[in-house]
Amino acid sequence: MKKTKRVAALLLAATMAFGLAACGKDAGGNGGSGSGSGATTGKDTGAKSGEIVKLVVWGNGNADTEDCNQVAEAINKITREKIGVEIELVRGQDAEQINLALTSGEPIDLMCYNNISGQFNTVVNNNWAYPLDDLLEKYGQGAKDVINPYDLDACKYNGVLYALPNQKDTSRAAGFAMRKDICDELGITVPEYGTYDEMHEILVKVHNAHPEMYPLVPTWAQGGMQTTLPNDPLGDSLGILEDARESSTKVVNQAETKSFQDFCKMMWQWNQEGLIMPDATTTTENALLTNNGFAMFENWKPGKELEVYKGNGREVYFMKIHGPIKHTAIPNGNSWMIPYCAKHPEEAMKLWNLMYTDPDVSNLFINGIEGKHWVYTDDTHKMITTPEGVDPNASGYSSMDWAWPNQQITPVWQGAEDPDLWSKLNEFNNSGVASPAMGFIWDSSSVMNQVTACNNVVSAYRTALMWGSIDPDVNIPKYIDELKAAGIDDIIAEKQRQLDEFIKNKK
Repeated sequence: MKKTKRVAALLLAATMAFGLAACGKDAGGNGGSGSGSGATTGKDTGAKSGEIVKLVVWGNGNADTEDCNQVAEAINKITREKIGVEIELVRGQDAEQINLALTSGEPIDLMCYNNISGQFNTVVNNNWAYPLDDLLEKYGQGAKDVINPYDLDACKYNGVLYALPNQKDTSRAAGFAMRKDICDELGITVPEYGTYDEMHEILVKVHNAHPEMYPLVPTWAQGGMQTTLPNDPLGDSLGILEDARESSTKVVNQAETKSFQDFCKMMWQWNQEGLIMPDATTTTENALLTNNGFAMFENWKPGKELEVYKGNGREVYFMKIHGPIKHTAIPNGNSWMIPYCAKHPEEAMKLWNLMYTDPDVSNLFINGIEGKHWVYTDDTHKMITTPEGVDPNASGYSSMDWAWPNQQITPVWQGAEDPDLWSKLNEFNNSGVASPAMGFIWDSSSVMNQVTACNNVVSAYRTALMWGSIDPDVNIPKYIDELKAAGIDDIIAEKQRQLDEFIKNKK
């Protein structure tokens, strides 16, 4: 595996220049999606009358190849007749595979870009995405009717549309997910909203009762954390709005903010008390609640309890630290794009439109095949579950509804305990407090050297500080000094200039 990754990395470096030239230019030799030139590309993309066009679709999440093939054929039975296309469905790519495919110009027609580092900003700044304005008007009116215009605007850069937001959570609350079995055993009452002090008391109680457990574990491997800090990352977290709920548009260095420093000091204390998994920053394991983990940082939305159960096999309670907010990374994160090297962008948009509007197509993409991957719970056809004898965590086709264009026209999984989940999700989305920077897209090209240098510093300090693995009193000053030496002030000045210009033009 390590050898394969080294080879892939070398291939990635070797193909970068070629790929950007091949995928990042239109027929006239102009810049592609990053140029803001709209959807005029000079490509002859339409299918001939009566021709069945083959589309390559890359989705997120793991699935067996044979299961993907069976799901694709079930979808093809619908799409051949409706829009004259059939698909090849691929799932399970990691970030390295996606980046290599995009930089080398692999012909992919529709792709979920969730695993790309930096996501929408990276997609746009690397000229990887096909401009969508004309395609949406011609072939995506159904999708356009479904999508909140506010969220659609967040997928534009310099007035040009490059992605469509999934119909998932476009607001986000944050706090802690805790194992229900342990809370019930110890008589722990979990409030809907709580404080870090209340969480500390719960962790201490669990630690005393179950010293063999890790009271607090990462959300995912390598110290992954769904942070409870209400920052707006403004693209790359190198220069943030400290609190997305407030009206201030001052870009600041996160390391210098009181909220970040207080959080790191709290985590250092918790670590010293044995409340945090010792190898939190280095573990290669995901789903750490499955075995001997008790709690983790987690975002919350309606139905999140079921999502955590499907990922960890544990029922959980949630305690939220803050309520729903919207910031620049949410609507356009975990979304889809038509890569610039797509062979058939028009047909890709037709398929994308069906994924937003056709319940059968959407359900097949998200949940797989009835009888094999899921069954209805009753004759109302409102809720589904795994077939008898099928392991829900090993069905061959994982259900990650949030990672597909429109989960809200599919049945709700049993365990959500609420057939009205989708209407409640919409209510939640509409309740989020919006960052004043909503719709802003950061272009780091003019300070790329500083960004690279600062990211190296961040890698050395931030995760360790946020998990309490190193003393903040000693290391935060070092972190700040090294960020400044790497050029963080240049980044913040340029980001502030761009944000000020964006807000001025938005009014």
